[in-house]
Amino acid sequence: MALDIQPTTGLIVYLHSIRHSRNLKSYGRLYYVSKRMRYALLYVNEADREEIMNKLSAQNYVKQVVPSHLNELVQEVEGKKDLDDDDDTADEDY
Repeated sequence: MALDIQPTTGLIVYLHSIRHSRNLKSYGRLYYVSKRMRYALLYVNEADREEIMNKLSAQNYVKQVVPSHLNELVQEVEGKKDLDDDDDTADEDY
């Protein structure tokens, strides 16, 4: 039996009222809720992202649903090459 890891993506869900955040648990994994700024971070399967975004947008307690670009950012940082140690400009005394 192999463990299949499914790729997930984050959705930022802006809410009219924070008390509706518990309803988001039925759509995916509720990771974080900001009480002051009234948004929630929800992780869903990448294959179901568009369908869940449409369902959430149709709810009357949701202001806006925005996909998180964190996965894209991590890939860009991992692709960077290491800095050369030959660059001594940072070692100059002022």
